[in-house]
Amino acid sequence: MNRALRQLVLPTSRRLLVRAQRHAIQATCQRQLTQSIVRPISFKGLFGGNNGAKQTQNQLLDQDNLFHVLSQSPLPEMRDRAAIINKYGVCPVCDEQGHKQKPTFDCPDCGYPTHCCEEHYEQGKAAHQHENCGILRQQNEDDHDLRSGRPMREFEFPSAQGFDEAVNMANWDIFFYTRSFPSMDSDRSMRHVSKLLTYPITVASVLHQYSPYKYGEQVTLEGMRSIAALRTVLYPNAQNSNEAQVQVRTDTINVYLLGARAEATLPAHIWLQLCYLFPSSPFHLHFIGPDALQPNQEPHTKSINERLFFTYDNAMYHEYHEKIEKFDPYTDLFFMFSPGIGHTEAREDWKPSIQKALETKCPIFITGYDETDMQTDVKAVEQDYEGEFDWILKPTVNEFRSLKRDVNLMDLRQTIFANYGIWGIRGKRYDVVHDPENN
Repeated sequence: MNRALRQLVLPTSRRLLVRAQRHAIQATCQRQLTQSIVRPISFKGLFGGNNGAKQTQNQLLDQDNLFHVLSQSPLPEMRDRAAIINKYGVCPVCDEQGHKQKPTFDCPDCGYPTHCCEEHYEQGKAAHQHENCGILRQQNEDDHDLRSGRPMREFEFPSAQGFDEAVNMANWDIFFYTRSFPSMDSDRSMRHVSKLLTYPITVASVLHQYSPYKYGEQVTLEGMRSIAALRTVLYPNAQNSNEAQVQVRTDTINVYLLGARAEATLPAHIWLQLCYLFPSSPFHLHFIGPDALQPNQEPHTKSINERLFFTYDNAMYHEYHEKIEKFDPYTDLFFMFSPGIGHTEAREDWKPSIQKALETKCPIFITGYDETDMQTDVKAVEQDYEGEFDWILKPTVNEFRSLKRDVNLMDLRQTIFANYGIWGIRGKRYDVVHDPENN
């Protein structure tokens, strides 16, 4: 490591990578080339259907017949959604008047039960149409499309990237193109896929050598030091052979996902997309938090292959922290997806866990579901941990946020984008300063 790089990355000791012998590299070369062939991974089972012919026969809805009033939908899941809103939702006109009534009147334009009666619907119609009627109609059609029974070509994801093919992480469009995803023929397909991939690709976007976040713009000097340390493991020097360029397998990257919820429920193959972007590094994802496990499940670890491991634990992170022998800023990082640190009811609960994460001196990346949510969390961290952290990534819009809105069924006026914004911090490092007068 040259002098400039030593000054840039964190000054911690590195375990030396054992260089493979030349004949061993040649023996594995053919296997590496085979793994580099792009093969589709089908997620049809995630949305129903077994094969193309059967899906065509069992297709429930045509593409020109996706809009339905939820309570009258041909799909039971959508009728159930209407029933949930009827039971737990709120009429916005009643809410403004200071009393609560359940929404039972269906808006004919968006198909959702939005008001308690036709009279209140007419009173609030202008505000509803201006604020979120179009959003709810789009959500209505998207959700019917997912359950329509059509072949979901957009979910046939690529596998390993060819060793001579570069991936550009500038944004969703360019990522899909350079990563050889199926052509996204509509905004609806983009919304479907981005909702699934926002979690693994958000993680990848801050680690990748072609990250959309640049030093001097979003990434700070301390951030560049932390990210450069991780990249020394993610991008080891390539070994040359006569047949091809083969990369050395490196240390495992540990990603600690604190307060895990939706990300812990994703099918394992979705997280493989993270591994394909870093073919030299195995990943171990630690899903930690009260919602990381399904009811009646015990904490456990499993693997999908030799490159991807999962640990699920419903402990609070400050309790789980004690199980880890040591942390290494070259291989370990934290992610907190929309944790709500700044919310009054959660702020105190988060304090011991964030304190432990800061002590590791490993990078911590945090997302928010909108600008207000992100700034609320930032303000809470600045107040509660003043002087204890360095900025590594300034608050910014996440290029790999979900493009599909999530709707709060208890208040249809509230819609969010998962992982809308992202920012990052790290426990403060104190540089040693030589003072000759007190030597």
